[in-house]
Amino acid sequence: MPARATVSRFPSRLPLTFAAVTLVAGLGVAASYPLLDPDEGRNAEVAREMVARHDLVIPSLAGMPYLDKPPGLFWLTGLSIAALGRSPLAARMPAVVAAALTVALTCWLAMRQSDLGLARRAGALLLLAPLFLALSAYVIFDMPLTACVTAIWTGLVLEVTRGPSRGRQLWMFAAIGLGLLIKGPVMLAWALGGSLGAAVMMRSRAPLRWLASLRGWALALLMAGSWFALACVRHPEYPHYAFLEETFERFSTGSFQREQPPWFVPAVLVGGTLPWSLSTPWTSRLTTAGRVSAGFVLFAAVFFTFSRSKLVTYLLPAFPPMAWMAAEAWGDPRTARRGAWGVAGLFLLLAVGCGLVARLSHAGRPPTIDFGPSVSGAAMVFGAAGLAGVVLAWRHPTSAFALQGTFLAATLVLGYPLLEAYARAQSGEPLARAIQATTPAARVRYESCYSPGTDFSLGRTSILVSPLGLETTSNYQARYRHQLIARGLWTAIDSLSPVRGDVVVRSARDPRPGPAGMSCFFRDQRFAAWHAIAAAGGH
Repeated sequence: MPARATVSRFPSRLPLTFAAVTLVAGLGVAASYPLLDPDEGRNAEVAREMVARHDLVIPSLAGMPYLDKPPGLFWLTGLSIAALGRSPLAARMPAVVAAALTVALTCWLAMRQSDLGLARRAGALLLLAPLFLALSAYVIFDMPLTACVTAIWTGLVLEVTRGPSRGRQLWMFAAIGLGLLIKGPVMLAWALGGSLGAAVMMRSRAPLRWLASLRGWALALLMAGSWFALACVRHPEYPHYAFLEETFERFSTGSFQREQPPWFVPAVLVGGTLPWSLSTPWTSRLTTAGRVSAGFVLFAAVFFTFSRSKLVTYLLPAFPPMAWMAAEAWGDPRTARRGAWGVAGLFLLLAVGCGLVARLSHAGRPPTIDFGPSVSGAAMVFGAAGLAGVVLAWRHPTSAFALQGTFLAATLVLGYPLLEAYARAQSGEPLARAIQATTPAARVRYESCYSPGTDFSLGRTSILVSPLGLETTSNYQARYRHQLIARGLWTAIDSLSPVRGDVVVRSARDPRPGPAGMSCFFRDQRFAAWHAIAAAGGH
């Protein structure tokens, strides 16, 4: 009786508790690394320019329209920057909040199924997926999109287990509308494909019935269509780009240069959720909720295998239903003992592997970064976890899944020097700090290179010298350059332009000599920067 009273008294707090833990973990990761170019720097800079230009309809990058994606993420990031100030933490806040909401929804769904243990396992396994935690502090579209897909997935489980609800269907369609504003038509693919996958796994039409709501579709189209209409008025070519180029061409051709081998999708699903993707005692004995979850994972596997454009982040919305399926498997006493032995064996293998790597790292030339101590420490941690798994396999196998947090903790703590060094090498912040230290009010002129993260850190738009503007990595800008020039919206200049900058930035691999009358004050793996000798002397 006491245990039952505890469950009935505190269930509503568990999703909030997991949300708080996710927030703390996400903020910890967000505060540990600088923004990475090109993705994080670009998305943060687009949001900053949107706030600075007071234009909520057309995002911009390097002062030019940027319609590669809808503005939803930029709105959220701009709101965070306006509230918290311009910083990497503010730019990453929408992803952190979206991750917390995703974990909370997953736990909440289990509580609605009256299963406290399932809620704990599902929330913990999702949070312990390394790729999920990494992207919980990454300025990219996929974590907010994952929150929207999770809202639909959890709503669909309740639709088929508790019966249709108009109110629930409306917030599912509201999630579609928000997802369309965040990442465009791929949101429709997740909603329709996930529902179809659930229907296949359940062998029932029930998961498809909510899609017949005309009122729901009207809400979703009103949310996304209002912005779309305003964007088309100012840029009539946008429907062609959004539907034919950004969506159909991306899926059906390799023109976006994101093709991957056939094993890519399973590799991401397994690697992004290590170690529990390997140690979980997967079972076909799924509940109704588990079969709906399997439908969403099935859709992700099929759709992105056939898609010609693949990135690791595209599969993130499949992680919550995948964690749910794993949580169901770990709650079955008939399979938990097998899973406990799997955890023990996996960690013992990791310990042996790390020990061999640490031993080999001492042979030959000393590396730039000595990762031997980190790998040796990981070997000891994994070995201890493996031995603990052996004990739990005999005495309490259903608790062995908690040991899997050891992998994520060891990766974050022991691998921090390597991760931090990589982040610094890919960030525009070092260049921004050097500019601030030498010529704080300088006009920066990028010559055939570009760092959006540097512009974000400086808080201003720089001059871009480029004939085609490819350095911004914007497909829309590259493909519609002539239209933007005709409208006077193209700000990149050619090399013959008399417009000069106080600071000139070039690629570090540029073989040309430095600009005449200027002194090099910064160089790293990516960029070299010069300023006027007179300005240097003034400091």
